[in-house]
Amino acid sequence: MKKIFLLSLILAVSFLVTAQQNRVAVPALKNISKSRPAPDASVPGAHFLYRAPNPLVKSSLASVETLIGETRYDLQTNQACQNRLVRFPDGSMSAVWTFGMTDPNFADRGTGYNYFDGTAWGTVPSVRIESLRTGWPSVFALGQNGEGVISHDFATPGKLMLMKRVTKGSGTWNETAIPHSGGTVSLSWPRATSNGTGNNSIHLIALSRPVVSGGSLFQGMDGALLYSRSQDGGNTWDIANQILPGMSSAAYVGFGGDCYAWAEPKGNTIAFVVGDNWTDLFLMKSTDNGQNWTKTMIFQHPYPFFQEEHTLVLDTPYVSDGSLAILLDDAGKAHVFSGIMRVGNSDTTDQQTSYWPYTDGLLYWNEDMPAFSTLHFDSLWNQGHIVGYVQDINGNDTIMEFDGIGTYFLSLSTFPTACMDDHGTIFLAYTSVMENLSNGSQNYRHIWARTSLDGGLTWQDAKDITGSLQHNFHECVFPFFAARVDNNLHMVYQYDEEPGLAVRGDADPYGDNSISYLTLPKTDLSGLSVPENTDLPAIVSQNYPNPCKDNTFINLSLPKASNIKVSVLNLPGQSLLPEQNGFYAAGNHQLKIRVSDLQSGLYFYRITIGNHVITKPMIVE
Repeated sequence: MKKIFLLSLILAVSFLVTAQQNRVAVPALKNISKSRPAPDASVPGAHFLYRAPNPLVKSSLASVETLIGETRYDLQTNQACQNRLVRFPDGSMSAVWTFGMTDPNFADRGTGYNYFDGTAWGTVPSVRIESLRTGWPSVFALGQNGEGVISHDFATPGKLMLMKRVTKGSGTWNETAIPHSGGTVSLSWPRATSNGTGNNSIHLIALSRPVVSGGSLFQGMDGALLYSRSQDGGNTWDIANQILPGMSSAAYVGFGGDCYAWAEPKGNTIAFVVGDNWTDLFLMKSTDNGQNWTKTMIFQHPYPFFQEEHTLVLDTPYVSDGSLAILLDDAGKAHVFSGIMRVGNSDTTDQQTSYWPYTDGLLYWNEDMPAFSTLHFDSLWNQGHIVGYVQDINGNDTIMEFDGIGTYFLSLSTFPTACMDDHGTIFLAYTSVMENLSNGSQNYRHIWARTSLDGGLTWQDAKDITGSLQHNFHECVFPFFAARVDNNLHMVYQYDEEPGLAVRGDADPYGDNSISYLTLPKTDLSGLSVPENTDLPAIVSQNYPNPCKDNTFINLSLPKASNIKVSVLNLPGQSLLPEQNGFYAAGNHQLKIRVSDLQSGLYFYRITIGNHVITKPMIVE
């Protein structure tokens, strides 16, 4: 078997597997047990990470689950999950997934759909909502009280289907092919969201069909990621198949399917994130509803314009694994999550690239942070940027004690999804391999979740939200949070009894997969036991950078609108700089202090929030 290397130092006795362009798994890797020393809690950044729990705590989570769908077609995404659950202001919800019951060819494949009317979910559907074979649906609010779904048909040429109706949860779907898809531009793997007055602005990103999938080059790119916009509910499209600045053939050979994800819009601010094994990890953001865009690099890939048949990669860099999530806070700041992966290409003649299946780690970045120079796990860990990884369940100081793992070609901790409540609390969920749950040949994955009360600076302990006894022999994957949070978190995900996939990767025998709706009190994760709208304490971060030279910044999380006063004091307690005063809305804010006029030394900054006073030290170089 080609391209199997012994990996010492990093993963003890882990092995490298070969992935063809369609990423067929190497069966020999099954049943290989792996272990790695658990991270030392004394190293820098450890406070951002999970601290080993008492496994009995799992039973205290008050999650409630409802079966809302079934499918034997078990691949919901190749990398990043699409918008699969929307929660409306009145508390009703619409959920979608790729449905298919007639294996192996799945002539019935399409959008599975269910609706929660505020009291109960509908019956489990037995047919798709479209009239033709589709997949990869995104659901979104559309119009004053309606909804829309965009999926692809993956025919030749591929077109995108828009399903919409004026009343969510009832009535006949209006089915149309999006006019600028198909024909000369074959589009697939869409992601869609909506905003604006009456939710009539639809924002769409989709991939021109790559050559390997039966497509052709688009403006010199083998898989161009294209942006389209409708401002009248999908009747017309004023922007169609646009390559955004910094995303053309001048910068990239092409992109892969599903390596991109939308944030829930905030007013006219919209954003999505892009990244996978062989391209940069970057943010695209518009503050004028998609008219103009800014690109922000999160991680620049060390092999630009990578092509398997031309580019040797022998140093096996750490990169994004393509599983992504993004949210915008109330200030419009983007928060990004991505799994990490280690890859290589030691032979340019075999039409294959390689990846390390036991690479682990989920990274966090926001717009206040600089770009990463490396995505190596140790570097991210030491900087406090790792927010998810495989847990040491049995407390023996080793992790990754596996019989084997199902093949998704992604990190051991992957499929992130995130949302934020009105207090600025971030809720993160992701899928991670369980060292203590196995079917005898492969270990299962469960969904873990954790929170940040201070805008991403620090994170609470992770908890297995699928840890009830009924899931001890279930593979739990593809989670997606609804963006709108009340006292509860709302999620859909997929589970079945076999680790890995039937559609690809493991190529397991087809079986029944359940689509589950899970609701969980957010206090179970945040640790805050107070009800909504009470006087929660404000959270003030340590300034950064610290030591500082010219400017330093402080993150502030307010549970309610408040008057804020910022003072800078010397050791005797004298105020040295003009005080900053202002009224701030509830949510997350960044305060800037100019220290260039101060001499080197130790100072204090004092934040007065209503009747509360918080003082912390800072060092000026």
